[in-house]
Formats: sequence, structure tokens, C-alpha cells
Amino acid sequence: MRTINQHRYNGSFNGYNHEDSLAELNSYSQIKEVQRFLIQNGYNLGSWGADGDLGRMTKQAIYDYIKAQSGSTPPTINPVTPSNNALVNEFRAIFQRKNYVFQEEELRLNIIGIRNLDANADFFDDELVVIWKEIGIHNVRRYPLTTDPGKGYLQSVMINPKGTAILKAGQYRNAYKLGLHRSKYVALVQRNGPVTVYRDDNKNGSLDFMVGNTDTGYFGINIHKAGTNSTNVNKWSAGCQVFKREAHFNEFIELCKKSERKHGAGTKFTYTLLEKRGVSIL
Repeated sequence: MRTINQHRYNGSFNGYNHEDSLAELNSYSQIKEVQRFLIQNGYNLGSWGADGDLGRMTKQAIYDYIKAQSGSTPPTINPVTPSNNALVNEFRAIFQRKNYVFQEEELRLNIIGIRNLDANADFFDDELVVIWKEIGIHNVRRYPLTTDPGKGYLQSVMINPKGTAILKAGQYRNAYKLGLHRSKYVALVQRNGPVTVYRDDNKNGSLDFMVGNTDTGYFGINIHKAGTNSTNVNKWSAGCQVFKREAHFNEFIELCKKSERKHGAGTKFTYTLLEKRGVSIL
């Protein structure tokens, strides 16, 4: 493996320019090589790690490395925090109790919805937790979302005559893949396997968990986004798992794409929905 000093152009540190000094890094493999070197030496490349993309964090880490070599400043370290370790261990234990699969393979994503059991609808009061291992280190991301339909469907319009869908808690192994949501934008779409939902057909606007009939099949219970930073669910969800903030969703989808690059086109994703009362750490 070549070091950064072997990759960079000759020149003094004073007047250092990111773009000029990094001009030699013009291939995916070269950038990944340098990124691995940086990570092994304790530099923070964010959640994406060695992805072959010469982005802002990689450029900053190279700058910090060169500056550190000149004796000016120490490297930025990205430690695995005790809180992250506790969170990973908590979910691993929950999955084991429920006989669920917890992904430990490099860049296999544990995508976990945490449902707030408040029956009041129309709020982004649930959470999505994503846990994955990269270069042997567990990473964690947490995002606000809804795991429930909004009042726009609970009170009036029902897409399915049996009632509005409320996804039942459980693990849906390999049920998702990257694809277009409503033919508009890339999301995680439920096309690889069935899911089970409750059917809420009383139109009272309240979420009826664990009552009524269940229905299993392919219902397009996708994982997608609402608006830029939405306040109410309304018609953003008819049973889908929906991000509150577009920026969070975009970050999540980039991570899914990164996983697909690692494991191949058509990579299958597992989604696990838990109820908050069973997750003590949250």
C-alpha cells in the first residue's frame, strides 16, 4: 500500500491547495488505497469509509495527515464510543432472543425500525436505526421517521378495501431492494418478499395496533421520504416507513448503494420492526 506521501505531488505545505495537491488521485482504486491508509492511521472519513470517492472528508483527512507530518497538528481520531457499543450489544441481544438475524458481515446493513406505541397518528415519532460493520468497526445512524400511516389514509381514503395497512412488528428477511418509489426516485422497495400488516378499517384516525385482521403479501410497504423536513405524516404514508427529513433519507440511500456496490447488483435488504417497549436503551 502506498502512503499519502507517495501519492501526493512534491511541494511545500505552505499555500497547500486541496485540488492541486490531490490531482494525482484520479482513479477509484488509488483513492480507496489512500482512504484505507487514513482509516488505519486513525483519521475520520465519516460513515462512508473507503468508498473510492474523493469527497470533502477524505480531502480534509489528507490535509490533516500532511499537516501532522509537518509537526503542526495531531490526527483527528474517530473512536467507537461506549454508547455505540452498548447500542449494538442491545440490538444483538434482542435479535438473539427473537431468533432474528443480526448482520455482522462487512457492509451488510441492520435496518431497524423502532415504533412508538402511542395510538395518536400523524407524527414522525418513531425511529430508524442503521447498524453496520465497516473495516471491522460498527457504525450507527439514527433517524426520525414514521412506521405508521397518516391520518389522510386512516380517516378517509383507503387504498385497500380491507383497511389501511399498519406494518406488523417482525423481521422481514431479504424483502427489500433498491428501486423506484412510485416511479419517481430511488428508495428501498418491498419487492423481494412478503410482509404482514394489520388492516385498520374503522376510519377513526387512531392507530389500531395488534387488533383486527392481519394480511400478508406484497403491498408496496416501501422505505421512502416525506418532504424536506415534514411535520405531519398526513398522506406521506399509507403504511410505508417514511423519513421525516429528506437529507436523512438521502444519506441512508447512499449507504444502501454503498452496500450494493460491495455485495452486487440486486442486493437484498432485511428490515426489522421492533416496538419501543422492548428496547430499553432507546
